[in-house]
Amino acid sequence: MRAAASMLAKRYSFVAVAALYSFIVFQKKINASIKNISLHTEDAETMWLPKVFISEIETIEVTEDNRKILLDELLDELFAHQIEPIWSALRKVTKISKLTLWENVAVYIHWLYDLLLAKEEIDNVEVKKDLRYVLEEAEGHHFGSYHHNPLARYSSLPQYVEKQKQEIRVRQTCCLSYQTGDKETYCRTCPVICKPKKGVIVHE
Repeated sequence: MRAAASMLAKRYSFVAVAALYSFIVFQKKINASIKNISLHTEDAETMWLPKVFISEIETIEVTEDNRKILLDELLDELFAHQIEPIWSALRKVTKISKLTLWENVAVYIHWLYDLLLAKEEIDNVEVKKDLRYVLEEAEGHHFGSYHHNPLARYSSLPQYVEKQKQEIRVRQTCCLSYQTGDKETYCRTCPVICKPKKGVIVHE
């Protein structure tokens, strides 16, 4: 049940990625309210990769004057009014740690920004500014009943991992995906294989 909850959180994190991508790349704030978002899946798929659907494409043009206001509104829609209630329900039903669920989101947001920073046509200054705000500076209430930004704890820099022979932003928690296959296959960023198990949150 915990593994299933974590996989749902990982897939649902693409909602945040899609909304932030639209905001940064297309300079458009979408309607990210929970009533406007849905996941669609095919039972025949061997790997569960649902598609994100937006019912009504309602966008607001992002400008220099309204950027901060719209970004805060987007965070409220995505996290305080949508993702946090889902995380709370998953926590209640499965007892999975919210630290794992929030890191699932953080991992994909970091992936999005790393992708954008590699594109020459994207304004890196603006991307870095948005990244810092979403992952570190935004106040806790934009994410639910928090005093501090729950994503901030996952903003550590990549570190060189000898076993992987490359720099990796190692997770602090295990997402439990290894429990979903026939063989125990861990993510390359998993703390179980990248660093000693002491301090790694797996089940609590």
